[in-house]
Amino acid sequence: MSASEILLKHVPPSLHEKVTRHWHDWQQACAKIEEKSDLKIDYAVLGRIWACSDFIPNLCIRRPEIWFELEQSDLLNIDLNLQAYTSELEILLQSTAANNDHALMQVLRLFRQKHMLRIAWRDLANLANTKQTLQNLTDLAESCVDTTLEFLYQDLCEQAGTPCDAEGKAQRLIVLGMGKLGGYELNFSSDIDLIFAYGEEGETQGKRPIANSQFFSRLGQRFIKAINEITADGFVFRVDMRLRPYGESGPLAMSFAGMEQYYQTQGRDWERYAMIKARVIGGDREAGTELMAMLKPFIYRRYLDFGAFESIREMKALIDSQIKRKGNKHNIKLGKGGIREIEFIGQTFQLIRGGGDADLQIRSILKVLQQLSAKGFLTHQVTDELTDSYDFLRRLENRLQIYADGQTHLLPEDSSIQQSITLSMDFDNWSDLLDATNQHRHRVHEHFNDVFSVPEFSGDGSSEPELAILWRGEVDDDDAIELLKAQGINECEQVIEHLDKFRELSLLKSIAGDAQKRLDKLMPCLLSELSSVKKAGRTLPRVLDLITAILRRSVYLSLLIEYPGALKQMVHLCAASPWIANLLTRYPILLDQLLDPRELYEIPEKFQLQQELEIILQRVKGDEEGQMEELRKFKQAKVLHVAAKDVAGAMSIFEVSEQLTLIAEVLLEKTYALAWQHLLMRHGRPRCEIDGEAYYPQMAIIAYGKLGGEELGYGSDLDLVFLHDSKGTNQTTECQPGKENNRSLDNNTFFARLAQRIIHILGTQTANGRLYEVDMRLRPNGSAGMLVSSIDAFEQYQQEKAWTWEYQALIRARMVLGSAHLAEEFGRIRRSVLTRSRDLVSLKQDVIEMRQKMRDALGSKGSKKQGQFHLKQDAGGIVDIEFIAQYKVLKTAADYPELVEMTSTEQLLEALKQHDILDATQVAKLIDAYELYRSRAHQRALQEQSSLLEDDEFVTQRSDVKQIWQNVLGTAL
Repeated sequence: MSASEILLKHVPPSLHEKVTRHWHDWQQACAKIEEKSDLKIDYAVLGRIWACSDFIPNLCIRRPEIWFELEQSDLLNIDLNLQAYTSELEILLQSTAANNDHALMQVLRLFRQKHMLRIAWRDLANLANTKQTLQNLTDLAESCVDTTLEFLYQDLCEQAGTPCDAEGKAQRLIVLGMGKLGGYELNFSSDIDLIFAYGEEGETQGKRPIANSQFFSRLGQRFIKAINEITADGFVFRVDMRLRPYGESGPLAMSFAGMEQYYQTQGRDWERYAMIKARVIGGDREAGTELMAMLKPFIYRRYLDFGAFESIREMKALIDSQIKRKGNKHNIKLGKGGIREIEFIGQTFQLIRGGGDADLQIRSILKVLQQLSAKGFLTHQVTDELTDSYDFLRRLENRLQIYADGQTHLLPEDSSIQQSITLSMDFDNWSDLLDATNQHRHRVHEHFNDVFSVPEFSGDGSSEPELAILWRGEVDDDDAIELLKAQGINECEQVIEHLDKFRELSLLKSIAGDAQKRLDKLMPCLLSELSSVKKAGRTLPRVLDLITAILRRSVYLSLLIEYPGALKQMVHLCAASPWIANLLTRYPILLDQLLDPRELYEIPEKFQLQQELEIILQRVKGDEEGQMEELRKFKQAKVLHVAAKDVAGAMSIFEVSEQLTLIAEVLLEKTYALAWQHLLMRHGRPRCEIDGEAYYPQMAIIAYGKLGGEELGYGSDLDLVFLHDSKGTNQTTECQPGKENNRSLDNNTFFARLAQRIIHILGTQTANGRLYEVDMRLRPNGSAGMLVSSIDAFEQYQQEKAWTWEYQALIRARMVLGSAHLAEEFGRIRRSVLTRSRDLVSLKQDVIEMRQKMRDALGSKGSKKQGQFHLKQDAGGIVDIEFIAQYKVLKTAADYPELVEMTSTEQLLEALKQHDILDATQVAKLIDAYELYRSRAHQRALQEQSSLLEDDEFVTQRSDVKQIWQNVLGTAL
């Protein structure tokens, strides 16, 4: 079979004539190429690639030596990287003695032709996947930019002097690559979008100094000409500078100060969007890193920015209108379901959440999609489908552009070109390729609509215009009442009164622009949602307080507009609990927690909480202030989840306390770890010698009270005691020589500072509140005692000096953090103290006296209103039940040591029943009352009400508890 026959082996008949013509022209062009006889050409592959592209055969015919050079060097089978391109281009510039702009431009264009041919060949021959092709094109462009810039910079410095800053340090231009170039996703005929910047104003150091701004402007102009200008050898890349500050009317290069001023005062949302992919691709990389750090707050807002949905939707609408006007419906980049819609999906989430989640501060759209899937913002199926469609559309885009090296994103109408593209995409016919393309675009557009479609509220301004009119105050009160009743909203007079007051707020009158538009869009939706709660008049002021808090940060208004489910959750939670409403009002960032009801009502395991917190803190590693804020935000979010489940009736009172306890333990563990690392870096690790052997002591945290008993409530303090096991000789930290501010401390001082640091992290009030109030009064010798005790001193105090009430407290104590040795020692001491024989007369008297003191000091006697019952402190209340259990444990633990193995009151009561220390009827009554009391206490906390109840509540339970107290302790309450 002849070469010409093999050439057409994989070419459809409709393209035979074109390939044959190229073959004839190529043979003539190659007549003088001697090296070709040594090559074993795969004519079948050659013919197929020529059938797919006019650019490749035309370049081979015009410059056949390029193809033979690539074939001989086997470069058609090699995947080159940035370093390889740069090295080759630098050698070319040196070997060809390129000493002027004209010579530079010629070298660049021939270099570009060679590697564009190579990249196109590998793509069509399926020797490179889509990702490799895009990366190769990006690396090629970056090498051309950086090498050209360095060549021209050195030349201009010789002419005009070196540009310097105020300290005389040389400055270089920084080139930011935007868009696909910045994202390592450049396609075959892309423009390269660039921004030029330099450090600071000044002037060059030379015989004829000029301003830095003038120097860098000249450099930029020469650079653009070298890359962009079309010569007899073509061009390198089309350069687009319109993304720079002020666009085409702005200076070609701008100082850091000028850029910072521009983006702080005039930067628009589309510029934030463009900056997501920005990266330094040429010039001073170190200064470029500084520039990107400066721009980061503009790109990624510190708070959740749900206004990005609206901005992207407007950008897409503008694109759609342009396409409709130009009739470019077959645009696979900008049209419906095109590449841009995939990018919009990923980059919108980056704008919204990137400020608080460094994992999303990445440039590759495919990596962004994977992150969104991993974080649950997109399902795995959606991510897989978008990834598959992106690969298909980008491959098709490249094949369209490789056909004639043209900047097109349109599906061709010419049948010959259709045949070539069909072959290049490995389809049998154009109809099948068109069907596949349309399926991908339809799927992409569906996902785009799922993310960006305007939510259909039952009460938005379009479907319920009456509520919009009511919100604007354009109806009288009687008509307003009728409108509200028609919507199923109760307490109409109160609702109208609250709306009137809200409209008169001075803050409301001062907002304008986007905030006003978003508020006007949200309020009818909010009013409609009120129909689903029982007491709209009580709920609305709570919600309006929250709306007032977020007016200045209207992105939260956007969140509630974009996510009707979040609005619904917010209204229902505010209706159920003013405590939750106030939590959301103080910390609006928690609104983000309402987006996914499944996650909101999920009950996590402890290890899940630990993993999530660890991931969060990794983002602010080394930033102590940032770590403290993230700890607080984590607590608020998790407590909100518990409260949401609580008011929904999805958790028992004991499950609520268990979850709140787990949250506290996880935060305490991480706080300890951060504090330990802080002290360790400054003073080294504590060390001592015991009987001549080295020992590394540690600190334990002992939880008392509600944390010890795993009975935490909303807003509970943490009752803590700190212990350490340092003893023996040479009790000092191991200082690490050579480290700044590193000096040795004695171990007692080290552990005291460690405890202080823990208390500081837990208790300091920051912008996001405090973690926990810490109560240290249960430590040995109370407030007069040392902040941290040695385990030996703790044992001595418990054995010799502790009061009965301290033994009662010890019953509920447990170690929540510390070494195995400390756990063993604390457990031994606790068992020893609690299980020893006691003087039962003194024990009973001590318990009764302490209970009376507490009741006198904390009960309802101090209440202004008579006829009330204090749920915790009055006779028959919570504390009486706890004292009964504690008294019985102290009385009988010498005979039944297993009683001290648990710390919660309910478990203690069950254990006392099992050992017939309390009869089953008594225990049943006590547990029933205890559950009811604690449940009511949680409810009161969520309603922001005190523990004082009307005296006619829980009459039966109080009577039962008082009767059992008298039976157990022999005295009436």
